[in-house]
Amino acid sequence: MKSFYYAFRGIVAVIKNEHNMRIHLCFCFYVILAGFVTGISDLQWAIVLLCMALVMGLECINTGLEKLCDAFCPEKSKTVGFAKDAAAGSVLIAAVFSAAVGIMIFFKEDKLSAALKFLKEKPLWSALILLTLIPLGIFALRGRRKKK
Repeated sequence: MKSFYYAFRGIVAVIKNEHNMRIHLCFCFYVILAGFVTGISDLQWAIVLLCMALVMGLECINTGLEKLCDAFCPEKSKTVGFAKDAAAGSVLIAAVFSAAVGIMIFFKEDKLSAALKFLKEKPLWSALILLTLIPLGIFALRGRRKKK
């Protein structure tokens, strides 16, 4: 049970401290909403959820590697810089390909029609979803500081 505690503690730490993880979570929220609104199939859900897990899992690994590198080698190092860049690149690759998967799933005529139908038939829900942009935007951007 302790291993679950430590794993969840790590996930929470990454969410609290990593701006990019909060952005990934916000995108996940809207992709899940889009999945419900457009009625994606079970297979499409599986693909979308796998993409989310891949991006967020790699973000956790990237963060862990960066922190470890910074702790053991605080001075500039080409090798450490390469390792950190490669880890960040893995997240970018997963995010770009996940976005491509999202485009393939959601930007089909039937899915776009379903989304427009939802917007027209459920204006209150549509407005509530739009209003979530404010708190989720604050969540994603909080703590963002310029590096010196």
